[in-house]
Amino acid sequence: MTAECSEAVSHSKIKVEENGRKAIFKNPEKEPYVRTLVDGCIVTEGPRTDYLVSKAGKASVLVELKGSDVAKACEQLLASAKHPNVKPLLEGRLGFLVICSKYPRFDTFVAKAKQQCAKQHKAGFHVVCDQGEFDIERVVEIDGPY
Repeated sequence: MTAECSEAVSHSKIKVEENGRKAIFKNPEKEPYVRTLVDGCIVTEGPRTDYLVSKAGKASVLVELKGSDVAKACEQLLASAKHPNVKPLLEGRLGFLVICSKYPRFDTFVAKAKQQCAKQHKAGFHVVCDQGEFDIERVVEIDGPY
């Protein structure tokens, strides 16, 4: 199941994109990463995130590329982190990243998600508009992603 869902990459920029939203992970040393399609491949039912990007032994980031429903994105990311098909793929520290069309005012869903991620996973939870370039090790930090 994971062979067709995951791709080993070592480009200088690791990109995931969907519907005009994208996240790019900077990789100037061209270290090995694994880009995994979660939605419809690793997980086919229930709430699920779009992608998992992992840097071998160091960090994994669950990425949700979303329109404006940030509350649903929070639910999808947290459900994916606990999913039995996703858990074995997680490397090192965990981070959560939502790329959305417009950032809502700092609402209770985002605040609760940030607290829950910090408490349960010691992980950063970040919401960014449209696109961004990130250092994967900063995204997993609670005070990240930049």
